[in-house]
Amino acid sequence: MDINKLETWYQENHRKLVFRKTKEPYYIWVSEIMLQQTQVDTVLPFFSRFIETFPDVFTLANADEDLLHKSVEGLGYYRRFRYMHLAAKKIVEEFNGIFPKTYKEVLSLPGVGKYTAGAIMSIAYNQPYSALDGNVIRVLSRYLNIDDDMRIEKHRKKLDLINQDIIVNATPYIYTQAMMELGATICKPKNPLCDACPLQVHCQAFANDLQSKLPVLSKLKKQKEINYITLVIRDKDQIYLYKRTEELLKNMYMYPQFESESLQQVLFDLEAQNIILEPVEHLGQYKHVFTHLIWYMDVYEVRVIQMNEQSIYEKYPYQSVKTLPMAIAHRKIKR
Repeated sequence: MDINKLETWYQENHRKLVFRKTKEPYYIWVSEIMLQQTQVDTVLPFFSRFIETFPDVFTLANADEDLLHKSVEGLGYYRRFRYMHLAAKKIVEEFNGIFPKTYKEVLSLPGVGKYTAGAIMSIAYNQPYSALDGNVIRVLSRYLNIDDDMRIEKHRKKLDLINQDIIVNATPYIYTQAMMELGATICKPKNPLCDACPLQVHCQAFANDLQSKLPVLSKLKKQKEINYITLVIRDKDQIYLYKRTEELLKNMYMYPQFESESLQQVLFDLEAQNIILEPVEHLGQYKHVFTHLIWYMDVYEVRVIQMNEQSIYEKYPYQSVKTLPMAIAHRKIKR
């Protein structure tokens, strides 16, 4: 690989993103966590607001949980931010608030895997550690004409070793970002801009017209579909919500919802729990798509006749819905 040509291309053509203006490891860490399975354009406003609210690891470690979740509402994959909170506390408690400087220590942080550790070490510390994300997988698979199924872990590990062999001969903080940038802006999944690629001359996919066939990614399992009856439970100027405990969307506030296709069945089941509700209005049907799951929500506004105070549902001022961290699946519901 012509590393010099790649790095020169990056320095002359990369997008001027806010988190690329610094080598502060805390900022690099925050940006890499936010960028997990999330597009750059989506992350940018969240990153700036997040750094304003939590400018350092001490502020993040001491953050109120609801405030933290509210600050990232809309990014999805909220488990990463619960781990981020735990990692910040670990940095304060075990590293005296100084972001760790060795690969082993960075990898020990909750929520940090090999890719994120490699990105932090190479970008923040200019150390030669591979950071193999989807963009890098695509670039290397095409450049080297590797037709292994990249959904299989052993194949990704093999490619990671290849990337490691390359980065030891590169300028790590430039190389890692260059490969990511190349995959994001030039070597795109569809319609790659091969004529603008600094690696075109020796790219085997380009030479053999295989860009559309690489990388090889076997089909994902079909998404599971769930039908819910979702209730906006009103009590005058107050509303009932619950804080989700399941792993998906954990600690986000939600309207009560029930896996069912019948409102009457849900009301009947709730009555057996000493919760009596009166239907007011059908608010519509909503769909929300997760990576492996699709929710179909039939939404009703209902009025409280009787509420079991021992239930998991808690009463909040109606306007507080705007300030609580809420799952986007429910935030989209128009009340």
